[in-house]
Amino acid sequence: MSWTPPVHVLLSPITADDESQIEQLQLKPLLYAAQKDALARAGDDEDDQFFELAKLATGLSIKELDQLKRPDYVSIAQYVHEMSTRPTSHFLESTDGAAVDPDQIQLLQPLNVAGRSLTSLTLEMPVLRATKAMKKLKTAKERAEFITAHCTGLMIPDLDLLTVPDWTQLQVRIDDFLNKPADFFRSATSK
Repeated sequence: MSWTPPVHVLLSPITADDESQIEQLQLKPLLYAAQKDALARAGDDEDDQFFELAKLATGLSIKELDQLKRPDYVSIAQYVHEMSTRPTSHFLESTDGAAVDPDQIQLLQPLNVAGRSLTSLTLEMPVLRATKAMKKLKTAKERAEFITAHCTGLMIPDLDLLTVPDWTQLQVRIDDFLNKPADFFRSATSK
């Protein structure tokens, strides 16, 4: 079940920095680390944030991106919004109707760590000492990265290689682990 980013056919072609014509864009997935950096560069202005993320999603330069007609930019912004807010499950459609194990996370794109290519991650519920350690960290980002690494078995630097939808999918389940009572998990597995 492999996912391929969409191709956006431009309503109005643009001129590349090398003077060639660009008629379509192979969109790219947003990676967690690159998105964090882009949002930090953009500051709090939402338009600036979308522009920075559109650069990542298209691979276009500022000069190239500035040539886009508004409808093409709106289409790219919609893709960026989905990529930034939707979990992996939104992009990967299960066609076989089989029950999905919520603790077995299919990755949008393979993750290359420690010489291995992972297509899924198995989540483990955090132990109490890990949540105590997490609460001592200063920022919400540090706490999220710490507990995500703990629950996935990944190293914190490996998290930067996840796509944003993978990160989002992981956060949904980890939030369950941190905030739901035991009966929630019993009823989910007994169905």
